[in-house]
Amino acid sequence: MSDDATKKRWYDFLALDKILPVILGGVLAIGASYFTTKFQMSSQLHLQKVVEQRRVFARIMGRKFTTKQLYVSRYEARIFSDYHEERWRRSGAPKNSLDLQESQRWMHRSEDLVFEIVKNNQALFEDIATVRALFPDTPRLRELCDNVYNFHALWTAEPPHDGSDQKLIQWKEEADRQLQAVVDRDYGKPIDELVGFLMQQLPPD
Repeated sequence: MSDDATKKRWYDFLALDKILPVILGGVLAIGASYFTTKFQMSSQLHLQKVVEQRRVFARIMGRKFTTKQLYVSRYEARIFSDYHEERWRRSGAPKNSLDLQESQRWMHRSEDLVFEIVKNNQALFEDIATVRALFPDTPRLRELCDNVYNFHALWTAEPPHDGSDQKLIQWKEEADRQLQAVVDRDYGKPIDELVGFLMQQLPPD
């Protein structure tokens, strides 16, 4: 091998020896940049998810009061309508009667509140679906969500068709008192249990 060829190979080796660190440094820099970006994106996504979890948690807490109030108001209106209708019936069902007017007014109020309940429940159920998407899917979470999904219409007893007017008043007062307890049990408690569970799943501040 000639001296020129040997020199050329030696120069190529020296050049490669200088280029390799540059190449390796570039690869390492690219790799570090990739993993840094990936970590930052992962952190941002996690932070965004936590923010969304807290938002839906707050919405459900707020809807608890609204939901209970709507159901109480709706069935109170039904009770008051039945009360005045019974008073009207006992007085001989006259055409011009304040009790008849009150019965109809409360019945219309009850019917109007049905639409408000439907709108509220739609928003509540959308929030429940968001909870299912944002929080870990566990049997307990599914159970608690199903308890809210399974809200049902309440049943109210009819007023007594005989007895004194005082007995009728007692029926109205007792029906209203029981209504509060039933709404707490059938509507407030399922939301309370879900809120309590979600609170345990939220990361600390």
